[in-house]
Amino acid sequence: MINNKDGTPVTASQSLMYVGPLPPASEFASYEQALPGAAERILALTEKEAQHRHKLEDRVISISSRGQLFALIVSVLSLGAVGLSIYFSQPVASIAPAIIAITGLVSIFIKRK
Repeated sequence: MINNKDGTPVTASQSLMYVGPLPPASEFASYEQALPGAAERILALTEKEAQHRHKLEDRVISISSRGQLFALIVSVLSLGAVGLSIYFSQPVASIAPAIIAITGLVSIFIKRK
């Protein structure tokens, strides 16, 4: 503890923060000195976490692409139903498929962003 000029005690604290999966090189070396093999374990943990994150991202992309494909299929089928309804002179029957088709097509483009 440090005292001021007038004799009152002053407490000082220091904190260190870093962003990223690995500690700074100076601390990395300290981990290895304190516990031999710790640096290798930290690297293995970081690599495993990166692989896991990449798998999750690939899965999200796959699911998103599949959803877009299904929305496109529903939209095309709905547009076909609209065309058939108009061809058979049933314009009122084409309203629901038209709404479904438009909603499907719009959702494809909105979710892509």
